[in-house]
Amino acid sequence: MNRPHRFLALTVFLLVAATTPSWGEIVDRVIAVVNDDVITQYELENTVELILKRYGQSIPPGDRERIAAEARKALLDRLIDDLLLRQEAKRLGITVRDEEVNLTIQDSLKRRKMSIEDLQQALIKEGSSYEKYRESTRSDLIKMRIIQREIRPRVSVTNEEIGAFYQEHRGEYEGKLRVRLLMIALPVPDNNPVVKEEQRIKAQTVLQRIRAGEPFEALANEFTPGPARTGGDIGYVEKGSINPAIEEAAFSLKPGEISDVIETPQGFYIIRALDRRGGGSLTVKATREDVEERLYRTKVEKKFAEWTVEKRQKAHIEIRL
Repeated sequence: MNRPHRFLALTVFLLVAATTPSWGEIVDRVIAVVNDDVITQYELENTVELILKRYGQSIPPGDRERIAAEARKALLDRLIDDLLLRQEAKRLGITVRDEEVNLTIQDSLKRRKMSIEDLQQALIKEGSSYEKYRESTRSDLIKMRIIQREIRPRVSVTNEEIGAFYQEHRGEYEGKLRVRLLMIALPVPDNNPVVKEEQRIKAQTVLQRIRAGEPFEALANEFTPGPARTGGDIGYVEKGSINPAIEEAAFSLKPGEISDVIETPQGFYIIRALDRRGGGSLTVKATREDVEERLYRTKVEKKFAEWTVEKRQKAHIEIRL
């Protein structure tokens, strides 16, 4: 779930605003029945409100009303899927202890170079809470265990599939070294000294927000002018194709790492490395393992999607919107 394109439906969620009622206007009622459990209107609106608070500045105002109904339906579908996942975990006897949740959060914070206080402050800023974050982490762990138990035994990758995939994508392994980047750009037109100082301060503020846990993609959208918002994804870049200062930082980052603020005559940049390909950077063994993992991950995702559809078809689901 850590790749942006895996959450395509989230794009829809981000565009809801004008039709979201205020808290005083929400009359709580059951809006969906899922087997023996229910989803309430308050639960739906609460989730929408949190998303809007987090991503609201990147929502194009002209599209809000037009897609509001579609956005709520997409969010309700996700809540139903999450509830079905919990129900299936209960049926299978799958549980996640508090200690496991705590350890997962601690490992995540360590990778992101954050303290628990940083996380709590970021959650308060979003209108969320540490308890909700813990429950979200618990849900992720439950999903992982269901996949491990129910999905992975059904998936295998053959030598023939590995060979065919490699032949089709060999340029990714043998071609020029390149790295896939997310980028936040704060330009300085004509190297204007006043604008430059303003953008320097803004860039440092943005970096602090990223370090505090705000999503890189959301901030990239917030600071991208015009309608072309892609979460800062500029795709794969080769050596020699971008500004030397940016290139030096880009090719020194490991996948998942975020740079400091990069200053150039054109402005200030913050980048995040997503992936690295080509240049013979992998051994034969590592290349095979990478191909096998990519094929395996794709198959698991497809099987899990099919499994989810199957569970929905067998469940008693009543929508009351």
